Amino acid sequence: MRVIMVTPSYSPIKGGTESLIQNLSRKLNEIGVETDVMTFNMDCKWHPVWQAKNERIDGSNVFKIPALNWFPTAHTDRITMAVNLIPGRFRERLREYDIIHFHGHDLSFPLFSYTIKKPKIFHLHGFSKDFYMRYFLSRLVLKHIAGVYVSVSRAMVKDLLELGIPRSKIAFLPNSVDTDIFRPMGTRTRNMVLFVGRITFDKGLHVLLKSLVYLKDPVHLVIIGPPEWDVAYFQYFLKRVEDENKRGLHKVTYLGQQGQNEIVKYYQRAAVFVLPSFREAFPMVNLEALSCETPVVASNVGGVSEVVLNGQNGVLVPPNNIIRLAQAMQDLLNDDNARERFGREGRKWIVGNFSLEVISRRLSELYERMTANRTR
Repeated sequence: MRVIMVTPSYSPIKGGTESLIQNLSRKLNEIGVETDVMTFNMDCKWHPVWQAKNERIDGSNVFKIPALNWFPTAHTDRITMAVNLIPGRFRERLREYDIIHFHGHDLSFPLFSYTIKKPKIFHLHGFSKDFYMRYFLSRLVLKHIAGVYVSVSRAMVKDLLELGIPRSKIAFLPNSVDTDIFRPMGTRTRNMVLFVGRITFDKGLHVLLKSLVYLKDPVHLVIIGPPEWDVAYFQYFLKRVEDENKRGLHKVTYLGQQGQNEIVKYYQRAAVFVLPSFREAFPMVNLEALSCETPVVASNVGGVSEVVLNGQNGVLVPPNNIIRLAQAMQDLLNDDNARERFGREGRKWIVGNFSLEVISRRLSELYERMTANRTR
């Protein structure tokens, strides 16, 4: 069986979805499912070049497709209708595969692949139901571009049903983490709080920074993640970091984009991981933190509660609630026993339910069912 993972962005662009696709591709190849990757040729999100490029990354062939911006100055679904780029030639290569597996919520590749008659999966790592309810054309495209829609959370399954996707076409498959790489090791830094993710408004970093005012004891907040296209928010974020460091009680360190090996080390050192998002589907970072036995404080949005079990391996708080966020962090930082217990339970929960080995096998079984149905 030959499978091609098709994603708008990939290495060197770093993010949870990009890392997941890379890990899945590697593991599928290891278990005998020949898997390649197709992506747009971009070094920065939504800044493509009109040049094809082929690479070998982590055991997979990666085909980077030239593309043009549809709307060069804006990349919001409201303006682009979720079709951000116009790809160059790529369709003929797709015909070489048994399964075409689209990732993300961008509709560019799926739309321009409509005429390719192959079994297709649309793997939704996050999307706005309200957007698709509002825009008929985008909803129409979404409903006709795949035979199977993979939902990463049970909350997302409900959203897809409400959009008119038949239940028979929806497969639930949560995100996964390589528990051999993300594992506990070394000594914790007792006052270190960690955030990993893109620097965007939706991740709620401004809420996290404001919450520091309500922490009584000094903490070292480490922030890892690349800026997105929202330059204004990134500048605002940098100013908030500068102001907090000038205040003097807490230390805030922004490390920018880091590779997986470095990120693992910070998960292993941090006392608490925090994700104060306004919206999420099924964030990889919570899996990574818990796999390293790092307890999580997170906003109770999307599928977060399907991984972060309140009072068992972390604490859930309402989004955009500065006081509750600060209190949850303070309580965990003050309670060594709770942190250790949450960490142990978190690791056990991830290994049993969200390991790369478990999810890759389930995905392989889905491929087999799809190809078997096609031959009947």
